[in-house]
Amino acid sequence: MTMTRLVAVSLAFLTLTTPMALAQMEDGLAGDPERGKVVYRSVGYCGNCHGWPGDGLTGTMLQAPAAPSLRESTLDTETLFEIIKCGLPGTPMPYHGRTAYRDDSCYGMALADFAPENKPRRGKTFSDADITNLVAYLETSVMGLGEPTFEECADFFDNPDARPCSRFK
Repeated sequence: MTMTRLVAVSLAFLTLTTPMALAQMEDGLAGDPERGKVVYRSVGYCGNCHGWPGDGLTGTMLQAPAAPSLRESTLDTETLFEIIKCGLPGTPMPYHGRTAYRDDSCYGMALADFAPENKPRRGKTFSDADITNLVAYLETSVMGLGEPTFEECADFFDNPDARPCSRFK
């Protein structure tokens, strides 16, 4: 094997083992976890209900409805995507998909199928690509983790001196 070919094969392996590529290989969806973190933090404002670490607001001081812990979630990729896109009618979980309930792609229902008092809640909407990115972030950086750590907090806020991180010092 020539040196050029060896370098090319090594670079290809390194590219395939990035968190984004791992999310794609394991789950069949291509997503960018770094963009997903931005969606979680600044586009969908998911932390308002799930807490910055995805723990369902355990130990946080936010005044929002506590949501399920994403850290303890065992949802598969497709179900997670569907819940983010379509929400969970009858619960505080809003839908975030731009095309949700315009046709029957969400649980086989359109908005017109719901009684006015039971219509799904609409959250900040974003593209299917950003839902995929959000799923990649959740699967690589939130789901299955134990208690939040200082390192996770500093990474999430891109700042080790962020106020929420002070509880870990």
